[in-house]
Amino acid sequence: MTKKTKDRLIDVDNALKDLRDSISRLDVADMSEFERKVDDFRQEIYDGITRWGSVELSRYPDRPGIDGYIERIFESFMELKGDRTYEDDPAIIGGLAFLDDTPVVIIGHKKHSTHTKDYMKYHYGMASPSGHHKAMRLLRLAEKFSRPLITFVDTPGAYPVPEAEYRGQAFSIAQCIAAIASVRAPVVACIIGEAGSGGALALGFGDRIIMLENAFYGSISPEGFSSIMFGDSSMKVSAADTLKGTGKDLYREGIVDSLVKEPVGGAHNNPELVIDEVGRLIRHHVHELQSLAVDELIMQRTRSIQSLVPRG
Repeated sequence: MTKKTKDRLIDVDNALKDLRDSISRLDVADMSEFERKVDDFRQEIYDGITRWGSVELSRYPDRPGIDGYIERIFESFMELKGDRTYEDDPAIIGGLAFLDDTPVVIIGHKKHSTHTKDYMKYHYGMASPSGHHKAMRLLRLAEKFSRPLITFVDTPGAYPVPEAEYRGQAFSIAQCIAAIASVRAPVVACIIGEAGSGGALALGFGDRIIMLENAFYGSISPEGFSSIMFGDSSMKVSAADTLKGTGKDLYREGIVDSLVKEPVGGAHNNPELVIDEVGRLIRHHVHELQSLAVDELIMQRTRSIQSLVPRG
């Protein structure tokens, strides 16, 4: 993040929030007009956010992660660990839970712990082949017990270490995509943060897709795109414009089914509001999908995939 971009998106917004709080504490008869002007200025800055600004917000450490969604939306979550072959990948969390009275299976990327922001322990949410095999194990459980599947995507990409490549990283991603495409259970995918490359594709597909407006979903990161096209990451801002991967972009193109508006300054400024809206949409889509036959769901997925394949 450049200092200029950081100042505009995060530091300025935090400074304005502090200013508003200071004004509200002043022992003066009526400061409402000053508070309104600060609020209007914050809104103006947020309305003019660039796609690169959305990328930065999607990566912001205080943005609500999967733990917050699980705790607030679901009940009786029971985590299941391990891929039953090699190890447990901490970058993927999953298990059984209840959505109100409906039993569901949850799978998602975990970037860091909620309280310590320990990214390294969870590989920054970048899954290895073990993470993808863990996800496929949970997919089989969802199918076996006819439980709707809810996925949460928040990752820069797949785990980029030689060991992951030796153990078939690309093949495990392909297997995971194929497993979701064919699973005989409803699938709702939630794009809550950064969704980069094949690591995001492994879990970022379903019968319905919910996406936050400042989440960013792309086959490559803006920095990676810039490095390939221009030799370094200096053109990442224009690369983000080229990729057009914000929630607003993908909703406009019909790739995303439901768009969640974020509060002024980003989802971290009112995480409860954002999570509650995601929960409402999950309930809506699960109820809708459960009324459809499984064969119809699979046919719809096939048509969705075919519509994205370039012709000619």
